[in-house]
Amino acid sequence: MIKMRMALAAALCMGIAACASGPIYRPAQAPGGYGYRDTLLTSDQYRVSFSGDYGTARETVENFALFRAADLALSRGADYFRVASRETSPIVNQSHFGPTASVGYGFGFPYWGTDIGYGGGRGYVETRYETVLQIQLGPDLPKDAPNVYNALQVKQNLAPMVAAAQR
Repeated sequence: MIKMRMALAAALCMGIAACASGPIYRPAQAPGGYGYRDTLLTSDQYRVSFSGDYGTARETVENFALFRAADLALSRGADYFRVASRETSPIVNQSHFGPTASVGYGFGFPYWGTDIGYGGGRGYVETRYETVLQIQLGPDLPKDAPNVYNALQVKQNLAPMVAAAQR
């Protein structure tokens, strides 16, 4: 009976974890959330960003931002897009429950005293990445200029990596 309950509890935990993780390449659900976002800046310029979860490699985040830029270009009827600017930033989350030390004193009638304390524990640091691209679309882009990408080729070349990350 106990083994059956433990097996049921383990299955339930795995099911919850599977639901919580979800696909990596997806629209961001909220500002600062994981996934992609794009914003129309002018008639032919967009800001495209992709924020990865903790544990998603920087290169993956950068590739997913390019994949989203290619997807956006194709959906707008553009064969090519130019990356006008690109920035990848780390977002760091640190815990501060590591070792601490304190010294204090106090007095009050009729008592006085001192105190020395030490607390132990382990903190952690988690890093995730966000890539922000400013892209330009349009038929007048020179196809052989620096930072100009063929949207269909980018999408075809990165599609296997995106599909593998969805599992």
